[in-house]
Amino acid sequence: MFMRTAVSCSLGLLVVQGFAQQVPAAKLHRRDAVIETIMVPSDDPRFAALNPAVHMPRVIIRNAGTDPLAGISIRYGTDGFLPRMFAWTGHLASGASEEVLLPHLIDMRPGTNTFTVVLGDPNGRKDKNKANNTLSTTFTAAPAMGSPLTVRLRTPIGNGGTLRVESTRGPVLLEWKWDAHTDTVLRETLMPANGSYFLTVADSGRAGGPATVRVLDAAGVPVKTLQSSARSGNQYQFRVDTNAPDTTTACVTDVLPRPGRGTALVEVHCALAGEVVIRDPEDEPVDGWAVPAGQEVVQRVDLGAHKSGTYRVFFRQGEDERDIGRIVVP
Repeated sequence: MFMRTAVSCSLGLLVVQGFAQQVPAAKLHRRDAVIETIMVPSDDPRFAALNPAVHMPRVIIRNAGTDPLAGISIRYGTDGFLPRMFAWTGHLASGASEEVLLPHLIDMRPGTNTFTVVLGDPNGRKDKNKANNTLSTTFTAAPAMGSPLTVRLRTPIGNGGTLRVESTRGPVLLEWKWDAHTDTVLRETLMPANGSYFLTVADSGRAGGPATVRVLDAAGVPVKTLQSSARSGNQYQFRVDTNAPDTTTACVTDVLPRPGRGTALVEVHCALAGEVVIRDPEDEPVDGWAVPAGQEVVQRVDLGAHKSGTYRVFFRQGEDERDIGRIVVP
């Protein structure tokens, strides 16, 4: 007489005659370096605050091997350009990760680009698992502006800070400090040469709220708005190119939260006339105003008397209505 033995496999478990056996995990290699994330340059929404970027790619590597990782070669660059090499050294225990800043400018063409990172030779030896050595991401080229450009700063009372504009090559174009007792507007026109630049705005972190910086291109159209933050501050990276395309038809909108319940600044600058409409959580209009063609309109909004919820801000031109931001009333 023969007896049959039931064998089945489900969810990684091998079941034989009522006994479950775990399928053995893949064997770890002594040397296995992983490129885990490309933070800069990247269009990933998680890293929006770090992008667009013109300088210093930023990646995360991980040691998936059993041996500590003391060094590795990193080949990186934008597809279509010559790659660069960087030799990372340090101490990365098994299973640990580290953020790595890579030197040099980021090569780019207008529009969407692909950036690729390849790891090699962990501890000067062959990587036993090359399947996780390569990673690519897409990124949108940092904006190119003509020269001159204008920087405008609004500072609050109660929170001092520093504004700085400098070239990636080192020269400082503008450095201005304000104290906690100042509530002013700085407007400075710069004449940068073709190249890549950083704008950094940092505050003391005290009461009074952040400062607001706007960058206007050679045509006087605002192309970027950012607010200061404490310690290292917020940074905007951009390029200057005297052959940059004309942006006079651009439409720039910003919704900036301000201290207070349901309080914000709505800023619009557009070549064509339109209107701002604010809708409540039920999609009913609660506020709005006209925006003339070619003029910058800055409107303070106070929804503190309205019920709690998320209010959407739209900019309407004819039949076209674009969602440009949110105002949250807690």
